[in-house]
Amino acid sequence: MVYKSKGYTFDMGPSWYMMLEAFENIFQLLGTSSGEHYNTIRLDPSYRVFFGPGDFVDISDDVEKNITLFDTFEEGGGAKLQKYLDASKEKYEIAMDNFIYKDYWHFWDFLDKTLIFKGIKLRIFQNLGKYAKRYFNSERARKIMQYHVAFVGAAPPTSPAIYSMLAHCDMNLGIWYPVGGFGSIVSAFENIAKENGVEIKYRAEVKEIEVEDKHARKVISSKGSHDADLVLNTAELPHCEMNLLEDRYQSYPEKYWKKKTIAPATFLIFLGLDKKLDKLEHHNFYFNEDWDRYFDEVFGKNVKWPDDPSMYISVPSRSDESLAPPGGETMTILVLVSPDINDDDNTRDEYYEKIMDLVEKVTGEKIRDSIVVKKVIAHDHFAGTFHAYRGTALGLANTLRQTALFRPHHKSKKVKNLYHAGQYTHPGVGVPVTLISAQLACQKIMKDIEKEG
Repeated sequence: MVYKSKGYTFDMGPSWYMMLEAFENIFQLLGTSSGEHYNTIRLDPSYRVFFGPGDFVDISDDVEKNITLFDTFEEGGGAKLQKYLDASKEKYEIAMDNFIYKDYWHFWDFLDKTLIFKGIKLRIFQNLGKYAKRYFNSERARKIMQYHVAFVGAAPPTSPAIYSMLAHCDMNLGIWYPVGGFGSIVSAFENIAKENGVEIKYRAEVKEIEVEDKHARKVISSKGSHDADLVLNTAELPHCEMNLLEDRYQSYPEKYWKKKTIAPATFLIFLGLDKKLDKLEHHNFYFNEDWDRYFDEVFGKNVKWPDDPSMYISVPSRSDESLAPPGGETMTILVLVSPDINDDDNTRDEYYEKIMDLVEKVTGEKIRDSIVVKKVIAHDHFAGTFHAYRGTALGLANTLRQTALFRPHHKSKKVKNLYHAGQYTHPGVGVPVTLISAQLACQKIMKDIEKEG
């Protein structure tokens, strides 16, 4: 989803272009490549990390520079980083070859001897926080190695150590950017679909899936009734199950979702500025000092609007001047917050001021006096626009008990021709893995069609 105003262009979900093979696999299946539809650049530095006002480091696309940086964090830090990245690469390759592109339907799928052996190497039953402490004494090093999981909807203390493989995606494979933003990727898929005869009905909200004899026969939308041979749902899965289907056809009713650990909501600030920001890169983080307290306020029992949260700050116009008028910047500030806190206009206004105080203090940039465009969203936007369960932006948290087999399946258990793809299914949260989810769902559809002749 793209938001445009007064010459500024924003990806409504600020994202990182990484795990490029997931994108290329989809384009190859469609008989093309990403390069035929949009240009891609590798970012350097990959991102900037602030630890406090004026206290920052840059993570480079050159591993050797990062090794030198980690030597400043602790004695032997560079060697420790290399060892961590080597293990991360091994996990990534095992996961991609054996787990990520594999669908799970039964517990027996986990009992393959090869998978069990390789699964032990992935450290599935060890949490990421403890795993990182095995390598690094430096808190700064550990934070940089763990931050990835927050953006797949989990916290380091409750995430499987398998997610350490994201460090390989980050430092070895690099952080990239699709010129024009992620809207360029959406436009590419849209154009390919149209070229292959797909009819897209815009602004047609689905209201109901009519089921007869355990088969989805019609999809009822705001623009009429549509006959269906099969249905692939890519909307929020809880919404589809609880609101579009009759109770008797729900594979995942309300009681199922109430038992699950839901990923964070997001407080998002979109700003169009009439000046350049010299102290920020394309991607930026602020890691607050009391890391554990912040995650407790988001994932734990002491949920609240955090006073000193970690933040992600994106300024994509640093890499792509087409996103802002000459001399201007597009800027997005993202704060992960609990889905279980109140979101209303007054609360958002107050929190906006608190976050802007923090951003200006940490980065040393004066921002509020240069704002041309401003948009602030949180839980209510995601619930109202996308029917997001409890206003979450990231679906199910990627905890151990909500990984692989323990996520919702790509096919309904009660409606024979209803399938699902997206962040609630395996592999999970994030743009690359939701593309893999779509690929797995389509593979299941094709197998079922072949089976039925």
